[in-house]
Amino acid sequence: MSSPERAFERLLDGHRAFRRAHFAASDGAADVPRALRALSERGQRPRALVVACSDSRADPAIVFDTAPGDVFTIRNVGSLVPAYAGLDGGHHGTCAATEYATVHLEVPVILVMGHTQCGGAAAGLRKYGNGPDADASVFGVNEATGEGFIGAWVALAEDAVRRVCERHDPGVRARMLEYELVRQSVQNLLTFPFVKRRVDRGELVVKGAVFNVWDGTLEVLRADGSFEQLDDDAEDGRGEAKRAKN
Repeated sequence: MSSPERAFERLLDGHRAFRRAHFAASDGAADVPRALRALSERGQRPRALVVACSDSRADPAIVFDTAPGDVFTIRNVGSLVPAYAGLDGGHHGTCAATEYATVHLEVPVILVMGHTQCGGAAAGLRKYGNGPDADASVFGVNEATGEGFIGAWVALAEDAVRRVCERHDPGVRARMLEYELVRQSVQNLLTFPFVKRRVDRGELVVKGAVFNVWDGTLEVLRADGSFEQLDDDAEDGRGEAKRAKN
């Protein structure tokens, strides 16, 4: 069996393990099929929309310890949300999913979750930065191979890259850009009329956070633009947080 076929079989093995763990059990593991059947009958009513990166190390379902139906998720390169630019007939997956979650599912929270070691941030910094590794030609269009989608997408990060390069030394720019992209996406969400309307009515809050892949901690965006590390010991959500240097 080829390596790609083996990789596919591992996915199928994972589903078999999921079935054995949850659908063949007679104990508390039956909570999952019970929840799925209830969701199938009454539809979903998630408590949040999470905009996260496609990176395999930063899965919102795991980071926030969720159950089926808890979170509606958008994942893309870099957790990027474009600013509202009207309706042009294009295929805007992130915008469409945001509209669905906000208008039709009426989620009370939108959270943009970035993460450390983000490849999308690194790509934007390399293409639009001015450091020693910068290369404006990288991720360019190649009609022969069909490549070029990465470069087009990370163009959304260009303004954030410029700001970070103006304010920070090369050695910390990648880390600072991960924070700045979350700030930018949070602000961009507020340019969508259907988001802003519900925020103004007090029906919706838009938040930001950065997940640390190394140690599993979460830093939450404050109103003043800084980030604070969430306190693991705060069961009621009112614990002290540690201010991040960003």
